[in-house]
This record gives sequence, C-alpha cells and structure tokens, in this order.
Amino acid sequence: MSAVQAPIPPAALASRVGPGESDDHIAAYLREGAAVRERIEQLLPDDWDWAGRRVLDFGCGAARVLRQFLSEAEQAEFWGCDIDGPSIAGVKANLSPPLRVFDNAPAPPLPLEGSAFDLVYAASVFTHIDALWSDWLAELHRILAPGGRLIASFLGEGMWELLIGEPYREEAIGMTVRRHWTAEDAWVFHSEWWLREHWGRLFDVEAVVGPPRTVLGTPHLTQSYIALTKRDVAVTKDELVRCDPSEPRELAALETNVRLVRQELEEVVRERDEARRPLTSAAALRHALLTSPIGPVARSVWRRMRASR
Repeated sequence: MSAVQAPIPPAALASRVGPGESDDHIAAYLREGAAVRERIEQLLPDDWDWAGRRVLDFGCGAARVLRQFLSEAEQAEFWGCDIDGPSIAGVKANLSPPLRVFDNAPAPPLPLEGSAFDLVYAASVFTHIDALWSDWLAELHRILAPGGRLIASFLGEGMWELLIGEPYREEAIGMTVRRHWTAEDAWVFHSEWWLREHWGRLFDVEAVVGPPRTVLGTPHLTQSYIALTKRDVAVTKDELVRCDPSEPRELAALETNVRLVRQELEEVVRERDEARRPLTSAAALRHALLTSPIGPVARSVWRRMRASR
C-alpha cells in the first residue's frame, strides 16, 4: 500500500495540524506530510537503508507523516504514538497493519523497551512541549539504540517574526515559550545555540537546517529541523535544564522570556477588561430603565429585550 492509495482521515482529524494559508485541510495534510518526509530523508546518513529498521513517529497524530512511509513499512517496523485518542483510533482502523500505533500519556514513559529504535522523528511536537521537554528528550534518548538518530522540528527564525512580531535576534533567544497556560496550544521557540548547548548534552548534533526561503516561488515560513545522534551518556533532566552562568546568551534569553511573559499578561488583562465592558454597559442600562420615572414602561421594554436574545 502506498500513501496515495491509503485511506484518508476525515477533515476533523487531518486538521489537527493546521493547513497554514490553505482552507483545504486534506490537501494541506497530504502536502505537509510529504514535505516532512522529504526533510527527514535529507537529514539521514547517506548510507541509510530502511530495511530492517525500527522507526517511531513521536506525536504522529492522524499519520500525516507516518502514512508517507507505508511502502517502507513492508520491510521495516514503523511505529507511531500520540496523546490524541481519536487520531490513533483512526490510524489503527485504516492503516494498521502495516503501521503500529498506540496512544501515550502527556508525560513519559512510553511503553517501549530501551535501545529499541534506530530512528525517532518528531514533527511539530517539541514546538508545543513546555515544562516536560527535558523529560521527553531523556525518554527518546532511552528508547533509541546506540548511535540512533533523532530528527525534530522546532520553531526558529522562520516563525519568530511571524508569530512574535519582532525581529529575530539569535543571541537573545534560548527556549522561549508563549501561551504557557494553553497546553498543546503553546508556542515553544528554540535558537540553534540553545539546542546545541542543552540537547547536545544527550546527543551529538549532526545538522541544523532552517526553513526553505521559498516554496513554488513564493515566500515561505515554516519550521526548522535538527538532526542528532544518541550519545552514550547518562544525563539527568536537571542537568539538561541547567544554565551555564558564564554564558551571556542564557541571561539575554531569560530577559526575553520575562519581557514576553509580561507582554502576554498585559494582553490577557486587556482582553478581560474589554470582555467586561459590554456587561457593564448592559447593567447600567438596566439600572437606568428600572429606576426611571417611567418604571412600568421600562420594565416592559426590558422584558422584551431579554426575550429577543
């Protein structure tokens, strides 16, 4: 079975990963899945062979990328996991076998043996993981075989100006989180130096690539990718998070985070105040009508107003 021949999920599942500038969720699902597969293959070793490999799509959703490897799944094990139960149920019903999928909890561990996978890829996953990033990075390190490869997308320079609305300054950005309190809706940005410093404590960094500048001749803003190889080290999640006090970019990144959090809090307060204004005006109108000298008429008008809502 090929990706072209395989069943396509309903738009409600396909649209879990946004269609970008397009309103056609299915077309975006197919297009973006093929584009991510292409990027993954570009970041694999030149002598890579799929035969006999064990591969995990971490955060596979409705198999947007995983379905692109259906042909290869005839000669290798392709696994997928996600926290979204309906997406996993859809993949199980339509694409398993040959794909093997399961739903996982928001926090590790995964129900998988250690050192079991040759490749783990994570597309649009660490772009939404806030507090648990070190737990999950350590967990993916655990399940990778010695010398195994991890390929992950991240929000870098290509998305910063679009979503944050200010120029990108590599030296002042580390791991920057927006919309902390909205779980999977959070935006998590990473700079290359920060990934090399922190993720590099568990992995050797093989390549970091930014988004293509244009697609089909038009300006294109999308995610960047990092390719890593498992190092034979034991590093705790606290050691992954630890900041080097002698690194000035760590302080600059912290200042950026604090500034953006303050800005976000101001936006929340402003939205709250704006939401309250119509209620305040309605309450004032009701009070004015019911306490005016034309009380009986006012009460009749107020009842009609409420009935027409």
